[in-house]
Amino acid sequence: MCFFGFPIDSGLAYDILAIGLTLLALVIALGVSNVLFRRIERRMTDKGRDVKSLCYLRRGVKLVIYIICITAALRHVPGMNSIVTSVLAGSGIAAVVIGLASQQALGNVVSGAVLLVFRPFQVGDTIRYLGPNADGVKGVVEEIGLRHTTIRTGEDKQLLIPNSLMNSNIVENLTCGKGTEEQGRDD
Repeated sequence: MCFFGFPIDSGLAYDILAIGLTLLALVIALGVSNVLFRRIERRMTDKGRDVKSLCYLRRGVKLVIYIICITAALRHVPGMNSIVTSVLAGSGIAAVVIGLASQQALGNVVSGAVLLVFRPFQVGDTIRYLGPNADGVKGVVEEIGLRHTTIRTGEDKQLLIPNSLMNSNIVENLTCGKGTEEQGRDD
């Protein structure tokens, strides 16, 4: 078999084709995910919802697509198959070690994702946080990040509360019931 005038064996031709198809799959997967996320973002914006959680999800999906496609492509590079297998095994062990070492930080990230998905409160809501050492702190939510939630108190102080505490303690949303009461008065 010839490739641009150079003789190559069929195994190498198969590997080149597989790498090309994998890279094509990468481009297609990224394009499809971008289209889907734009549509979802447009719908969320039309409904007046915050799209910040969508940005985190988009980055995660892109990272997974890159990892899968690059790993698949490298498995077809001659001599890389055993290295890729070793790296994947090593990364699994490293993930366990890093996960155990950063358990609290990862707990805050997971709690932040839960807050962003289930939305017990939103940016701009007035809440009362009844957590440890807080004694009923009341303030306006300024930001809900993956690691912490930022609250501006009535004394114009900024509180950063870890999301694991926001999920495990009582948070009273003082804004939540106001919209329905005001609608009932207008009728």
